[in-house]
Order: sequence, then structure tokens, then C-alpha cells
Amino acid sequence: MTAFWIVIAALLVLVSLALVVPLWRGEGKQSISRSALNKQLYRQRLLEIGEEREQGILAEEPDSLIELQRSLLDDIPDVEQTARGGKSLIWIPGVLVLVVVSLGLYYQLGSWREVQRWQDANSRLGELSNRILVEQDAQVTEQDLMDFMLALRTRLKDEPNDYRGWLLLGRLSLDGNDPEMAREALERAYALAPQKAMVAVPYAQALMMTGGEAQADELLRSAIALDPANIEARSVYAFMALQKEDFKTALLRWREMLPLMEKGSTRYTMVERSIDYAEQQLKQRGMAAPSVPAIQSEQAQTQASVQVQAGEFPLHVTLAPGIQLPEDAHLFVFAVIPNGPPMPIAVKRIAGPQFPLTLSLGDGDAMMEGSKLATYPQLQFKARLSRGGNVMNKEGAFEGVSAPIPTDAIPSAPIDIRIDHAL
Repeated sequence: MTAFWIVIAALLVLVSLALVVPLWRGEGKQSISRSALNKQLYRQRLLEIGEEREQGILAEEPDSLIELQRSLLDDIPDVEQTARGGKSLIWIPGVLVLVVVSLGLYYQLGSWREVQRWQDANSRLGELSNRILVEQDAQVTEQDLMDFMLALRTRLKDEPNDYRGWLLLGRLSLDGNDPEMAREALERAYALAPQKAMVAVPYAQALMMTGGEAQADELLRSAIALDPANIEARSVYAFMALQKEDFKTALLRWREMLPLMEKGSTRYTMVERSIDYAEQQLKQRGMAAPSVPAIQSEQAQTQASVQVQAGEFPLHVTLAPGIQLPEDAHLFVFAVIPNGPPMPIAVKRIAGPQFPLTLSLGDGDAMMEGSKLATYPQLQFKARLSRGGNVMNKEGAFEGVSAPIPTDAIPSAPIDIRIDHAL
């Protein structure tokens, strides 16, 4: 803010000089012009006196010359004194009025409050980030969120390739009901993200809110194909059908979600209620609800939903009886070389997993950028449940291991990993 006021002061000085300098120059010219006029009148009067003398009209020439010189001397000091006095007084009120009016108008109409708020938000970026993202402080106000977004946008201007920052800004904009900003931010995040799936769902939400339903549908289809157990993508996909009042499609999509969630959980109950709502709407419209097989084996359902791309391996993770999820559970799925070093080749982390879980692990999850899983003759896949998101924390952790899998061809069925022993 100090630099801003320095600039304001410099501008006022320049404008004041633009006002004062012409006054000085004009008064100086006025003084010079008056003196020159007096001299010209003096010379003209001398010529007249000479003519009168030659004509014999002038009787007392010396007295006339003395009187003419005295009048010239009396006139010149008065003009110079007036000019000098004017230079010291005229410009002062003008400059004072200029300064007062300029500062008053800026105070009333200027954006100094917004500039001050912007600089204050930038200085609090670290504090706000910790309160909002880490501590999740319940005392955070709407103004705090707006200041955090303002500071985040400023940082992204300096670091435009930070896809995590764009993703965060997009999510916050969605929560703040600003779909246009959300779409712009998430579009940047989607273009920069190494793994498109992590941005696809919020980006699809922003597209739905801004009229891009076709692109949103394509994004969600791709996200579900890459990770059939992606509950967020499936939920938004069902809501998209509900918005169009396509209750049959929404009903089918919600039914597909149920086997992927833990029975009795809050989300499971919400989906059940959504299914009841869709069935009631179809009944009111005299339409029959789409039928589903009464019994559908978990394996058959998993195989039907798994769609993977080149370089990816489908995995199906289950819990053995008696295995309890640790507090703040995180699932780590990684690929290693059988009987080789423990360093993982590729890793995927999932917070709050729901079992059974179907996912894929591929080249996009490689620890080294550009590494290909197919370059290793065989791979073994491990799934580890850990507390607090720390894979090295073995207290209360459980693990399961698959059989060695050849990498010359992607399996047609998901690779089973059963978490069955404690570390």
C-alpha cells in the first residue's frame, strides 16, 4: 500500500507543476511586455518632443525630457513588484484545491478499499489455507472464503501451471455458486492434471451448471470406465439424468451404485431414498420401473462394469471376515516386482474406501514419469489399509497380496486382492 500512495503523491506533484509552471511563465511574459511597452512609448515621446522643438512649438525641452524620464521610472517598479507578488500567491490556492478535490473524489469513488482488501488477503494466504484446508475450522466465515479465493487467484497468476491450485479454486467456486469461475478454473486444472480422473467429476459438475451437458456426460462416462467404483462420478451421473427428469435412467444408475457401497452407511441410505423417489415418480406418470435381476453375482457385476485402457490393470479388492477398517482409513494399492525390491512401481491412494472396491492401476500411477508397467515381465499387486493416510504406519494396518501377474496381456477379469492379514 505504501508504494501505491507514493505513486499518488508523485501524480499530484506532476499535476501541480502542470498548473503552476504556466502561471509563472505567463506572469513573467506580462512583466516583460509591460516594460517593452513603456520603452516604446518613451522613444515615441522623444521623437514627438524632437518634432515639436523643430517646429518651434516646444518652449522648454529640458523640462519635458525630465518629466518623461520620471514617469518611466515611476511605472516600471510598480509592474515588476506586482509581478513578483503574483508569483508567490496565485498558484497556492490552485494547488490546494487540486489536492483536496482529487483526494476527496478518490476517497468517495476510488477502489482503495478493494486494493487494501486484496493486499490483506494475500498476506493471510498461509493462515487461511491452514484454517480452511487443514484444520477445517468451523469459525471460518464467508468473507474468509472469499479472501482465500482472491489470494489463491493472485498466486495462480504467478504459478499458472499449478493444477492443484486450479482444482481447489474450481471446487471452492462450485461451493460458492459461481459456475462460470468454476468452469474456467476446472478447465485449466483438467488440461494440466496428469490424472484426468481426479478432475473429471467437479469439471463435469461445472459443465452441467453452465450448459455443457454433452461434454459433462462424456467426462463422467470416461471416469466411470476408468474406475467403476468411483461413487462421486456415479452420483453426479445419476443426478444428471434426474435433472432431465429421466427417472428410468437415474433409477438404473442409482441401482448400480448400491453394490459398491457399505450397507447401512449414510450414503447407502441416501441412494435408497433416491431410488424410492424415482420409482414414485415413474408410478405417478404411469410408467413401469426398469426391472433388474433378483440375484446378480458380485463377480459377474464386477466383470461387466470393468473397462480399462491400455497400460492399466483392473483390480478387485475385498476384506476378509474379521478385518475392521482402522480409524481415518486410507487404502494404498501398489504394484511391485515379485521377489524383487520393495520399492513400488506404481501407487494409488484412496481415502475412506468402501469395500468391495474395483479400480485400475496403470502407467498414469507410475512412480517415475514415463515409466510403463508392461516393461516388467511380471508384477504383483498389493493393497494396504493404513491409519491416517501414512503408508508407513503399521499400527492397526492390514494388507493383501495378489498372485504374480504376467504383463504381456491385460487380464480380462479383475485381479483379486484380499486384505486378510495384519502387518
